[in-house]
Amino acid sequence: MDYLKIHENGIVVDAHSDIPLDLLYTRKNGEHSSNLTNKHLPILQAGGINVVFMEIYAKLHPEGSLKQAMLEVGDLYEEIKENKKLKLIRTKNDFEKIATDGDLNIVLSMEGLEPLGSDLTLLNVFYELGIRSASLTWNNRNYFAAGVSEIGGLSNLGKKAVKVMEELGIIVDVSHLNEEGFWDIINIATKPIIASHSNAKALYNCERNLSDEQIRAIVKTGGVIGMVCYFTEEEEKMSLESYMKHLEYMIKIAGEDHVGLGLDFNGYLGDIYVPGIEDASKIPSITSELCKRGYSESTIYKILGGNFLRVLNSVLK
Repeated sequence: MDYLKIHENGIVVDAHSDIPLDLLYTRKNGEHSSNLTNKHLPILQAGGINVVFMEIYAKLHPEGSLKQAMLEVGDLYEEIKENKKLKLIRTKNDFEKIATDGDLNIVLSMEGLEPLGSDLTLLNVFYELGIRSASLTWNNRNYFAAGVSEIGGLSNLGKKAVKVMEELGIIVDVSHLNEEGFWDIINIATKPIIASHSNAKALYNCERNLSDEQIRAIVKTGGVIGMVCYFTEEEEKMSLESYMKHLEYMIKIAGEDHVGLGLDFNGYLGDIYVPGIEDASKIPSITSELCKRGYSESTIYKILGGNFLRVLNSVLK
């Protein structure tokens, strides 16, 4: 199979990107607002990405987190206003316009509800601003839940937040959540949930990864697990090959309808580089590996983006 042709014909979705935080930092340094267009868009286009979940992230005290989140949203809005190739996804009708034409469709997501403090009503405000996916917390405890490094499940406010998210049409993301909180969400959720960037604990026993039982529970909701570059082996051993081991294992446990990409590319943002998948421009390498391993075109299209598109169409209004 011609992997490049398959990649070009597919809709490619990356379910986790920290670009808004980079935009915030560069703007603080006095750089021009078109950092998304000038720095990030060429890399995303080189990888054939059509849809990217861009994460609003802040772990300051509540008031500081709220301000930082608003600044990150504002930065993205300015970029979208300046560049017609950038489009914000708000409703399921927006997906009818997605095509492999080089445009970048942005799903605004929130990595942790820290900006809300203890005021769940602010979730309605962020929904109006475009948030369509969110995790309850990052690695630490907040008013809603405990992260992977903490103990305890969802608070009463967190349980209410899950219900409000589903009512609004915001996808519930369980990445970074501890197991107690995970199972609380499973007991509450009535719509598909996602783990936007998580791998298999059976292959690498890391608190950020998912057990087989958790994987199967996500599948039962109709959800999707986005495979992340990291947490595949010890840091010095991470590679495209170790990534593919997790991807193939996830396909085996979850099935081809419940696996996607949530790559969390941070190498070019000053973090860890994973050899073979250093940034979004290397995503075609994953398609190439899937072809070499004998997966059908239909399966590859699902993994590249079809599965996440199904969840978006299921949850968004």
